[in-house]
Amino acid sequence: MFSIAIRYLCGWASAAANKKEEPEWPPHPDRVFMALVAAWAETGADQSEEQCLRFLQGLPAPRLSASLSYELHAASIIFRRDLNAEERVPVPVYVPANGDRREMKSPIKLMPSERKRNKRYFPAVIPESDTVYLIWPDVELPAEHRAALERLCAKVGYLGDTSSLVQMWVEDNPPPPTLVPTDERHYSCRLRVFRTLEELIADYERDKRAGQYLPRTFKWGYYREPEEKKPPTPSSHFAELLILRRTAGPTLDITDTLGLAKTLRDAAISLWQQRIESSVPEWLSGHTPSGGRSRRENGHLAFVALPNVGHQHADGELKGAALAVPQDVTKDEQTLLLDALFPLDEQTGEVRPLELTLGRLGVWRLEQETRSFPRMVTLHKPVWLGPAERWATVTPIVLDRYPKNGESEAEEMVAAACQRIGLPRPREVVLMPGSLFIGAPLANRFPSLPKKFGKTVDQHTHALLIFDQPVRGPILLGAGRYRGYGLCRPWRSGGEQ
Repeated sequence: MFSIAIRYLCGWASAAANKKEEPEWPPHPDRVFMALVAAWAETGADQSEEQCLRFLQGLPAPRLSASLSYELHAASIIFRRDLNAEERVPVPVYVPANGDRREMKSPIKLMPSERKRNKRYFPAVIPESDTVYLIWPDVELPAEHRAALERLCAKVGYLGDTSSLVQMWVEDNPPPPTLVPTDERHYSCRLRVFRTLEELIADYERDKRAGQYLPRTFKWGYYREPEEKKPPTPSSHFAELLILRRTAGPTLDITDTLGLAKTLRDAAISLWQQRIESSVPEWLSGHTPSGGRSRRENGHLAFVALPNVGHQHADGELKGAALAVPQDVTKDEQTLLLDALFPLDEQTGEVRPLELTLGRLGVWRLEQETRSFPRMVTLHKPVWLGPAERWATVTPIVLDRYPKNGESEAEEMVAAACQRIGLPRPREVVLMPGSLFIGAPLANRFPSLPKKFGKTVDQHTHALLIFDQPVRGPILLGAGRYRGYGLCRPWRSGGEQ
């Protein structure tokens, strides 16, 4: 086993992702290889170092040990101070353009103050740990390449932006990896992996002839967190939450949850029939092959709208959607569903977005959120998964029936709803007309479920649930749980009382 260690000397890393205004973290393996190749080419192109680079490019994709906890650098990203306050906004910088000195008629035009300014971004993150490792656990570094690789590492001064200073070395005892290569593109982050020395040289020669940087063709690999044995945490029947990010379309309010969930469900069933097979599985439709209501032990797929709530400037606007997947739905079945929703474009090699037609309102365009760095807190999966001891509703719980004996019966119904989805019975249930989360309106402002779900007028209520131990989400309670109602989120404010 050997690894290449990279320490960020300033404590932060500055490099742009595919979108220039977003930071890249962790550093892509291809970026590290490019830095090694640049160091080789700029220092005389030593023969032994070239052989070492060819050895590296033939290795399998490395595992990564990088801190998955990080913060945005305050100088590059700010919170927007308006109704969309939850969104992180990159800060542009206007820098003097280099220009062509031969075309400048006067020396004074060379001064930065006289030159045209271009809009640039310098995104950066501050990781919890300043050191990253590229690890090959099953490969031994041959003695003839070790000295060459150590020399190359010593020559690399920065990674990404020139202000992102690094120290690199060969490490034989790296820490355990935090990201490992995988073939599952739907549940992972996408990183650029090693290209070959010939490809990098060809790109360099092409750019040199053109006099500018031209678009490159990268090789992509997928990475996920390694599977670890963790102490069991009580969880609901919903095991996974697949986040979908809105990239275009009209503004919808949290009270539009029911309509959006129905549209998303109809689209999922229709696309499954078109692209996978005509028969829709029970875990997706919620109905048996004969048309009856599903009685599966772990329920079926739930369609959820994700609103902007829970902070000072929250407005309840829907920022995306999610699919809450039952525990007994396999990864292969989830992959089939995601393939139906987001097929791969054979010509471009990119994933096509999902388009939801919302009648006269227009079309919502959705993409699966696989970025390691979502710009909106609402799209962070841990925000909805916990674990936590206290959970509060974002959308109201629809009670199964009218509570004739008052609030105590309603509390008992909510506690039973927790047990119905596999959670332990909460120690305490507190019902209330409004949500504890800023941005979520009163329960009576949400539309009722369709008639077929109940014979009487729906009883909507918000709630705070307190368990004896931390439980894991996603948590959806009540009669409308498959349509986005009864959505809960960890409640971490207010102290123990």
